Amino acid sequence: MKFSDTLRRLWRRWYIVIPGFIVAAAVAMGAWYVIPLGYERSATQLLIPGAASMPDGANPYLFLGGLAPAADVLVRAVGSENVLNEVVAEHPGIKIEISRDTTTAGPVILIVVTAESDAAAAEVLGLLVDRTASVLEDLQRTEKIPANNRVTVLPLTVDTQSVPQQRSRILGAAGAGIVVVVLTLLIAGLVDGVNPKRKPRRASKSGRRATVDPQPESLPSPSIAGRPSPPYQPSIISDQSHYDDERAAAEPSVPSSR
Repeated sequence: MKFSDTLRRLWRRWYIVIPGFIVAAAVAMGAWYVIPLGYERSATQLLIPGAASMPDGANPYLFLGGLAPAADVLVRAVGSENVLNEVVAEHPGIKIEISRDTTTAGPVILIVVTAESDAAAAEVLGLLVDRTASVLEDLQRTEKIPANNRVTVLPLTVDTQSVPQQRSRILGAAGAGIVVVVLTLLIAGLVDGVNPKRKPRRASKSGRRATVDPQPESLPSPSIAGRPSPPYQPSIISDQSHYDDERAAAEPSVPSSR
């Protein structure tokens, strides 16, 4: 089926398509206002090696290469369900992402918090920054690592203002509108398919088909005196003068009497 035929069929059901599109727009707008705006804040933390693992007076930033595995372990510990559930329980509907920042070569931990309000995002981000340091300290204390050789966490950046996020609202509104549009087109197609097809146009107004008369047969010629006349034959017209000359030449000549 051609695209133009599909549009023509949908246009025949305009009383379903047009109201359906209006409802889809209303549903999309409703979803836009129902879905709350997200507020996002992020923080980055850097792992610093212990003083005992470096020469005296050395620059600690020159010895960061071996702390990438430690950063992965810390991310797994802080991002565990037990730790996150304590935070989420106090702030329902919040979204937390904890990972190692792969855009840098150093052991940098990235924390991203998305909440329904700016205050909630700021509070949860502060709790996670403090929780990272406490979890790292607990891990090293459990392993009985000397205090002068323990890895520490240094906050690099902590957002003081949230960034509004429209992604959830856009996806939710667009998805709701598309669902209604698809349902409208399906209903219009079903109604058009169930409706009986139009009867084909007839050849004449009277409703009868036009018939073609057969070839007229040759009519017999009228009879004379009740007798049937012979079948009609085309006459042949020819010049009879030369026949008369031949007949006169064949007959004997009679002498004339004086």
